[in-house]
Parts: sequence; structure tokens; C-alpha cells
Amino acid sequence: MSDQSKIPHQEGPEQGGPGKRLEKRAKPVLTPAQARKKKEKRIMIVMIAAAVVMVLAAAAVVAYNHWFQEPDLPPVGPVQSGAPDPSAPPGESGDPNFVMDTLEPKVGGERKSAKIFTVLIFGMDTTSGLTDTMMVATYDVTNQKAAVMSLPRDTLINSSARPGIDAKKLNAVFKVYGYGEKGAEALKNEVSELVGFVPDYYVQIDWELVGEMVDAIGGVWYDVPRHMEYYDPFQDLNIYQEKGYRQIFGSDAMQIVRFRHSNDGTAISDLERLEIQHGFLKAVLKQTLQIGNLTRIDQIIRLFESRVESDLDVKNMLWFGKEAVLGGLQVDDVEFLTMPTVLGRYGSRDFVYPVQSELLPLINEKLNPYVEEVTIRQLDLMSVAPNGGLRSSTGRLAEPSLANPPVVNTPKPEETDPVESGPLESGEPQDSAPVTTEPPPSNPVDTMPPASQPVEPEPPATAAVEPEPLPTQAEDGGPADWGETPE
Repeated sequence: MSDQSKIPHQEGPEQGGPGKRLEKRAKPVLTPAQARKKKEKRIMIVMIAAAVVMVLAAAAVVAYNHWFQEPDLPPVGPVQSGAPDPSAPPGESGDPNFVMDTLEPKVGGERKSAKIFTVLIFGMDTTSGLTDTMMVATYDVTNQKAAVMSLPRDTLINSSARPGIDAKKLNAVFKVYGYGEKGAEALKNEVSELVGFVPDYYVQIDWELVGEMVDAIGGVWYDVPRHMEYYDPFQDLNIYQEKGYRQIFGSDAMQIVRFRHSNDGTAISDLERLEIQHGFLKAVLKQTLQIGNLTRIDQIIRLFESRVESDLDVKNMLWFGKEAVLGGLQVDDVEFLTMPTVLGRYGSRDFVYPVQSELLPLINEKLNPYVEEVTIRQLDLMSVAPNGGLRSSTGRLAEPSLANPPVVNTPKPEETDPVESGPLESGEPQDSAPVTTEPPPSNPVDTMPPASQPVEPEPPATAAVEPEPLPTQAEDGGPADWGETPE
């Protein structure tokens, strides 16, 4: 074999060398018809992809609108519970902070932010039919802050729905007006007399919702502030909660918010009860504002549909929840308040009434959604007058007879032992000089008439007159000759 044969064979471009590899990478030259067909194919692919995106976007919009929808604010009109009597005297007041004036329409007009809403929230006691919890909430979605003020059940109101004092408490309004939408609207109007504006919406909750909602969000960690124990078969209510910090679930949650007094007879005040409810609601809110709860929307929708009556749609309520979660609302951004009140009484009825000097600043700083400030002229606040009757900040009463002090029935005095004789209506006997008289002269024996004609001797002319004693006890045990004491 020659040396030439041992030299490796060198491939040229035509034998698949580097030139051949470069040739394979080169794009083939397409005819005009082929280029046009390829372009049409690319356009079709893009159009199909765009259509898929549009379908998905439309589905997302439909789902979004199904779950979340911003509520429309109701039209604002003047609300006035009754025309004040301009001839009514303003009345006197021992409270320098108490102002009496005529009633004006509630505030309205421009709002403090683009999205600020007010809601009246209340629950009903199924046993009595009275409203058990009432709260006014203002949620500023634009600035992500909220305030919730509780209204004590026994707040006295200037209502003309029924005569007498019994129907003059705030918790009776919903029942007096027949429940349902009519009762809720009446309650909104009565609440407007206390806060100066009509709440935009109302939400009536069933107490079962509290427990089921807590279960839906996976329980709540809460520090139970006191031992709670109460059993009432009539209400089918069994409460037993140990004091301390632990995770709370459905049935325990309902017991906590409904607790009012213990089996041993001790009761907590409405203010203490509201403080317990506020603390628990804060714990629930903290857990609810977790973004993971957006995955439980279907379950929450079912709860709202079965346990809530409202002039808001469920999707409106979910919109509020979505805005709070995605908007970054924190528990510290929600302020829980209680309407400042003092205790009062009319006859045998106990109640509370607002403190004007504290209520007005609280309303305007925390709750009023309007630029216009609430004044005493928009409020109808009841209280006790110096004479013991009732009065209103408007200078008029829906039931004028309540301006008079209550008639207190005096109980009939119990029977007592006979009273020792003494001077009539003069208290204890007074010391005085003894009265002395001379003994009467004796008659001669020979002047007596015959025994066959006895006659009674004439009374001595100078005999002392003894004071008549007070009536003594009669045979039947009662005081003789006193008459009956009127009741």
C-alpha cells in the first residue's frame, strides 16, 4: 500500500463537511404560495389562542360578577319622624349639656369618600321576639377603615308606635312594626334618630350563622374573659364555657355571644355583654380577613342565603368581604364602640338613654359618612326630666303624658299591734303638769230614795274628765273605727 493510501480522506463540501452542515441550517426558500399559506396558518393559531383567552376572561368576569358586586347606594331623602310642635315649651333641664331643639331632616349629600357605606346589623331573640343585638357599622372602602357602634337594647326612644312606656325601648321596634322588611325599615328610621343619618342597608342575622361561620373559617382563637354557665330548657339554651384562651368552634361561639347571666342568679350588664361580643367579633374578623378564605366562597354563600335577611344581595356582601381581604383591612383598622349612655328609670321600668355631650363627637368622628356634620337638631334623644317625667331633645314627646312623673301606687299598710293610747296626731305624749281635782262631796244617807224606786246617782259636778283612748284592736284583729287605707 502506498503512502498516499495512508493519508486520511479529506471530505470537501460536497462530501458532507462543514459546508454541508451550514447548508442544512439554511432556511429553505419558499415559493410565494408556500409563504402565504404558512402566514395564514400562523394567523389562525394566534386567533384561536386569542379566542381561548377571551372565553376565559369572559368566564372570569361572569364568575366575578356572580360572586362579587359593588352595591348601589340608596337614594337619600329627608327623613323626619314627626313634625315638632313649635308652640311646645323647651322645658327646664338640670343637665347643662342637655339641649332641647326642634327636629330637622337627617344629614345627607356629599360623602367623605367615594366608597363609604353604612349598615344596620341586628339579631333577634327567638323566644321574646325582641331584637337582641343592634349595631351601626360604617365601612370606608376607599381608606380601608371601619367603625362599629353597638346600641344597647334598653335604649329609650321617642316612639309613637304604641302607648305606654313598655314599647319605648329600641329592642321593641322590630316586633311592634310586624317584623320583616317593614320592621327593619322602622328600626332603621328609629336608629337614625340616635345617629343623625339613615343607615344605607340593614342585615338581620340568625344566631346560628355565628357558629356556622366560625366553623367555615376553621375556628377562632379567643380568650374567654369569664366562666359562663347557664341552662334554660325553655330557650333550649345550654351554656358552659371555661375562662381562658383556646380555639373556639361553632357551638361554643354561639354560647359566648348569647351569654347574659348565670344559673346562680348573677347577671352581667348589657355593657359587659357588648364588650364580650366585641372581643369575640374582633377574633372572628381577624380569622376571616385571611386571603385563604376566598376559596370558601361557595360555603359562605350558602350560609348567607340561609341565615341572613337583608336589602343587600349576597354578592354585595361578598364584595365587602373581598374588598376587605384584598384591600388589606386589618383588625386594628376596625374600631368597636358602644353608644355612651346612662341609667334611668320611669316608674318601675329601667332603661338607658344617650349622653348628648359624648354621642355627637363620636358620631361625627367615627360613623357619619357625610361631609355635613350631625348636630343635635338631627337627633331625638330621650332622658329623665328633673320632675321625674320624660323629655326629648326635640322639645316634644310622641306621648305627651310621659312628661308627667309616673304614678306610684302606695301599698296598703300591713296590720300592726294595737297602738297605745296617747294624744291624737301629736306623736309621743308630752310631759305636762298633773291634773288634780277635789273629791266629790258624799251624799247624806237619809236623803237616799226608797229601795223600791232606785234611781241612778247624778254625776258629780267637779269630776275630772279623762282623755278618750285611741281605738283599740277589734275582735277580728283589725283596727277598730280606723276605716280602710286607700291603695
